[in-house]
Amino acid sequence: MRELVHRGRWLAEPVVAIAYFILWALGEAGHYPIIAGMLRASLPFWAFLVLITVAIGVSRLQPVVAMSAATAALLLQLVFPSGPDPSIYIGFGIVVAVVSATVRGRWSVVALAFAVGVGLSIAGLLCYLYGADRGEPAVRTTLFIALPFVGAFLWLTGTYIGLRLRAGRDRLALARTTAELERAEVDATVTEERERIAQDVHDIMAHSLSVILAQADGARFLADERPDAVPASLATIAETARTSLTEVRVLIETLVSDPQGHSTPALADLDELVQRLRDAGLAVELERFGDVDALTPAQELAAYRIVQEGLTNALKHGGRGAAARVVLDARGPGLTLGISSTGRAEVAAPPGGRGLHGMRERARLAGGWLEAGEDDVPGGYRVTGYIPSGVPA
Repeated sequence: MRELVHRGRWLAEPVVAIAYFILWALGEAGHYPIIAGMLRASLPFWAFLVLITVAIGVSRLQPVVAMSAATAALLLQLVFPSGPDPSIYIGFGIVVAVVSATVRGRWSVVALAFAVGVGLSIAGLLCYLYGADRGEPAVRTTLFIALPFVGAFLWLTGTYIGLRLRAGRDRLALARTTAELERAEVDATVTEERERIAQDVHDIMAHSLSVILAQADGARFLADERPDAVPASLATIAETARTSLTEVRVLIETLVSDPQGHSTPALADLDELVQRLRDAGLAVELERFGDVDALTPAQELAAYRIVQEGLTNALKHGGRGAAARVVLDARGPGLTLGISSTGRAEVAAPPGGRGLHGMRERARLAGGWLEAGEDDVPGGYRVTGYIPSGVPA
């Protein structure tokens, strides 16, 4: 309903103008008939009425045109006095109030001058056309003081109403903008959360499937030559799949209870991760320096996922004889980590998929940075990152 009223607001002044014209046309038609022989006496009145009607009708949409039409009506009365009922001048008050509520800035000063001028003009017309001061000289003084004051009062009232209306519109616009920003923030949060969930699932599944694939290939190649090694490979496959399912289940459970949705692996679990990769055929060395207790759980998770992704890439892209070395140095104000791998069949451009992007994003959210690229060793690749201690991820 409010929206309907707001959309039809522009019709208010035209409707008032039409009603004003009809009422005065019906009331004065007998005094100013439009018939042959009476046109010369009647046309000034009808022109005057039309000008006031136009001024009222466009007073909000075209305030300058409204003031011009009203001024023309006053001048017409002075040049061709028609002497209608004095109450017809109420139309000028409507124009003054609506124009004052519409304009702003320097046009508001023009509207004030217009309002005072209308008051002075009507006072003069009342004395000139109707002899309001006849026999009472004090009436002239009263009219020339009171009517400009009334015009100024109408200007002040219109200006106040305009300020209130604009303030209301500004509040509505602010409320709409705030609601839009809130919706955009929610959308951004949902998008970020989807991205983070996708990254977590990628880290878990990419690592696990890479280990499973390496073990399955190894079991297939060794099935004829070393059948005794097949059970160990199958056991590693089963354990890796079981671990992946556990991590995914923990991730899903934490999404229900923890808005951050972080799963549990930390730097203390790297030995188990390294062992799984060794079982899959990747020669991994893990070196630790210093104590990582200063890192938050979220930062430890970020570091774990970075190492996991780096070693998974080494296993996937390194081929046979791939080797990797992980160095964690917490002797400074944070954790410096390095993952170097060798054994690539050929030097390739750094991977640009979700894995590398995810490592960089995790390091950034943990307050640090990460760089990755080809190493000096032929067929080598190196990941270097830093996570400052105590910065929430």
